Formats: sequence, C-alpha cells, structure tokens
Amino acid sequence: MRPEQNGVLRVLQVNSRFDGGGVDNQTMELALGLQKAGEEVWLAVAAGSRWETKARRLGLRVESYRRRSPLKMSRLHGWIRLIRRHRIQILHAHHVTDYWPAIVAARLSGRGVRVVITRHLAYPPRWFSRWFLLRQANVVAVSKAVEMAMRRALRGPQERLCQIYAGLDVHRFLTERSPTVWEYRHRMGWQDEEVVFGVIGSFNEPYGKGQLEFLEAAAQWRREAVVGAAGVARFVLVGEGTMRERLEERIRRLGLGAVAQMIPFVEEIPTLMSALDVLVHPSVGTEAFPLVILEAFASSKPVIASRLGGIPEAVQDTVNGFLVPPGDVPALATAIGKMLEWPALRQQMGQAGRRDVCERFTSDHLVRRTRALYREVLTHG
Repeated sequence: MRPEQNGVLRVLQVNSRFDGGGVDNQTMELALGLQKAGEEVWLAVAAGSRWETKARRLGLRVESYRRRSPLKMSRLHGWIRLIRRHRIQILHAHHVTDYWPAIVAARLSGRGVRVVITRHLAYPPRWFSRWFLLRQANVVAVSKAVEMAMRRALRGPQERLCQIYAGLDVHRFLTERSPTVWEYRHRMGWQDEEVVFGVIGSFNEPYGKGQLEFLEAAAQWRREAVVGAAGVARFVLVGEGTMRERLEERIRRLGLGAVAQMIPFVEEIPTLMSALDVLVHPSVGTEAFPLVILEAFASSKPVIASRLGGIPEAVQDTVNGFLVPPGDVPALATAIGKMLEWPALRQQMGQAGRRDVCERFTSDHLVRRTRALYREVLTHG
C-alpha cells in the first residue's frame, strides 16, 4: 500500500486506556500534530475514557467503542469497521494491550493496512511477542534504553525497529509564573517563600514512582537540616493509585503531616508544573522515558530523578537536574538539600532544561519523524 495520490496519509491511532497518563498524552500529541500537518487522522478510544471529551474538544475525530465486551470483540470489530470506512493505511497502537488486537484487526480488514506500535515500556515483551511482533508490525521505542532492550529481546527483521523520542507542544507550558499560577499556589496552601518539591505520577503497587523513597528522603533532609531551614520546603504527591493508604500512613509515621500533601489527578499539568519549584522522579522499578520530566523542563523547572532506564537521556546530571541511584534515600535527601540551598542553581538548571526540550523533544520533532516512518512503512513495508 502506498500513500494516497494527493500524498495525504490516512491514520488510525488506537488507545484503549485513554485515561490521562503519559502514553495517552503522547497519543493525543501525535494525533493533533499529524492533523495539523495535513494528514487524515482518527482516534479510537474506549467509551467513557477520561480524556475522550478532551480529545473531542481539541478538534480530534474521535471514535469510541464499548470498554468491556465478550473477548474484547467490540474493540476488534470497531477497528475493522473504521479501517474499511475511512480507508485507513496506518494503524498505530500505543498500549501493550492493543498491540495484538491491532495486528489482528489490520489482517482481518483485508485492506493491507500497515501496523505501527510504540513501546512505552522499558521491560521486554512476553515470549510470543518476542518471536512474532517484528514479523507483523513496525516497532517504535521511545528511548535508546528501550530500543536496546527491544533489540536484545525481539526476533525478526531488526530494520522494523526504530527509536523516536516523545515530544511536547512547548508553547503550552509557562516559563514564568502568572497571577493564575500564584493563585493556584495559594489555593493549595503553599506559602510564597516555600520551595515545593513534587512527584507527579500514579502510585500503584509495588513501587509506584518512588513516592515512598521521596517521603523518606524528605524526612531525612528535615532531620539533618539546619535550624530554621526545615520550614521552607513542601513535599507534594500528585496522582492516584493503590498505594494511597501506605503513603498516608508513611506521612504520619515520618511526622510529615505539616509539610507533605497528596493531590488527586490534575488535568491542567502546565499550571501545576509552573506552580512547583522542583520536579522529583525517584523511580525504583523500570522507566522507559518519563514524559513528566519533559513537562518540567518545558516549564523551566529543574529535576531530581533516578539514574534509571531512559531518564539519563533527558536529565543531564548537574546541568538540568540531579541524577541519583534508584532507591538511594540519602542521595535523594542530599539532592533536595542542594536544590534548597542554591536558588540560582535551580533557575540555571530550569533554563537549561527548557533549552534542551525545545531543541530535542518538541511535538514537531515527534510528528516529523513519525510521518517519515509512516511513509517508509507504506513504501517498503
């Protein structure tokens, strides 16, 4: 199959868990960018997904299907119907649970549709995918760390595996605090002089995003801080998940009740990110390439993060943030102390992060490379 005679690509982006995480953000960022570039794009999501209404409001053509049905046939039938109705050329899946349904839908449609999947996870796929995924689809890794893991794990034509970084519309993010952002800080109960450290992300068992280690480091820093300094920091957890009770108990046990805060899922990330002073991403499990780090840089915020997976591809130690060993609470506490002690360094690191994201991680980069991949796939398979 080749592009339409007018050169326009017809693309179906599929996402059955469109509820607001980094994968969903990138699905929407890519769909919007492709549409802006003149391609014909449709987005298929499960009915009732948290971001379904948001996608429609932003002008995307959204098709929904029942979230739960016997053998997940509603999803499969829905995609086949969309492929045929809109003469889809590229079917692009983002969540791991959509990989094989996308491949099956493409085959059953009888339209010669090419399948592209994006791997947003750092660990290798299961055995079946290891042997057959590259034989059925082109695979995009979101970081060099993921690409290396996939090359070690996947059997089949390696030329079907490539790496494309995530991208942001950097213009949506604020580099200086507006009156609205100051109002948001006050509404959250944050004092003007407080330096607010935040972890943004789900906190599901067993590790979350390192929220427990973050709290332990906050407590250690407070124990070791000079008299009078311990009152200038606030520690915020933003997100949802199964570890909530454990985190609340840990806050109580560590005596952080006056300075630690849990905030539910936030829709307006640019405002939240501008209100923070430092993003902390202390993951201890696996990390492919956290989008939240790019969002912090786009907001001119410095980052403290684990030296894990694809994180060092964005965070340059002592340049735009600090890297610490995963699970190393003393090192994390030390990094928190440095950020508090040196306001000028925070500003310098934030500016470096902003420059870096504008040069390497914009939605324009993401869309340009993905369009080139689509055309390559349609031309050469």
